[in-house]
Amino acid sequence: MRTELTQGYKLFLPAGNLMPLIFDSPHSGMEFPADFRCLASDVQLRSGWDAFVDELWQPAHLAGATLIAARASRMYIDLNRAVDDIDPELLSGDWPGELKPTTYSKRGMGLLRRFALPGVPMYEQKLAVSEVQQRIAQYYLPYHHCLSEQISALHQKFGAVWHIDCHSMKSQGNAMNIDQGQARADIVIGDKDGQSAEPGFTSLIVQFFQDRGYSVSVNYPYKGGYLTECFAAPAQQIHSVQIEINRALYMNEQTFMKHQGFNKLQHDLQQLVAAIRTYITQRLPALADEVN
Repeated sequence: MRTELTQGYKLFLPAGNLMPLIFDSPHSGMEFPADFRCLASDVQLRSGWDAFVDELWQPAHLAGATLIAARASRMYIDLNRAVDDIDPELLSGDWPGELKPTTYSKRGMGLLRRFALPGVPMYEQKLAVSEVQQRIAQYYLPYHHCLSEQISALHQKFGAVWHIDCHSMKSQGNAMNIDQGQARADIVIGDKDGQSAEPGFTSLIVQFFQDRGYSVSVNYPYKGGYLTECFAAPAQQIHSVQIEINRALYMNEQTFMKHQGFNKLQHDLQQLVAAIRTYITQRLPALADEVN
């Protein structure tokens, strides 16, 4: 495995046996710049952290897969949002262009967090436009450029790419989620209601987890976020699926410490990657025949 470190991300490249399979983990970073100031406590900031997700998936390189993981916290800037998904009420000045806040921003979870948790504001003062632009330039754009370049290179080499956007989730939704108060499945698979990936790819993942005793939900409460939507192009053989893992499977949600379930889950994920590798190996010749 080869590793590239930048200010905004970590890139893990397989040493050999490259496959058109790429994983990204946009919410597993927990770094903040030294000058970052907010009202939320460290514990409150950690509530949005996809703890250890990059570590859970890191063995994917053994199957020839690529992995990119964020370094900065999503509480600083959320890489799984559109760059213009900004709540204008967070800004102290006028944005030099059109803003397009989505329902994420309206719930306080846009490119910039308005709330760390329900009723817990992030900032005492509004943010300067220049500060937000700096966050975008230093963290958001480099991550997106890297992911785009890796997907493009794999697509050029193989003619197809399978992309998994990796996340973890609270075991129960809160007031900022669409499933407030509901207990969640072990695994949630999102493929934008069948629009972001070929059915066989989604079915393989769902069946894999179900066969191992995990409860699985598809497209609820997560259909797939911006990265899934942004990079998916099934008609061009770029298939993107989001996987959300219930944190209770591998960690204590109050202490943010791994528990005994971590190693089993990591092993199962490694087996999933191997199953996907087999699936891809079988699909590539079929796709070549379709083109010819």
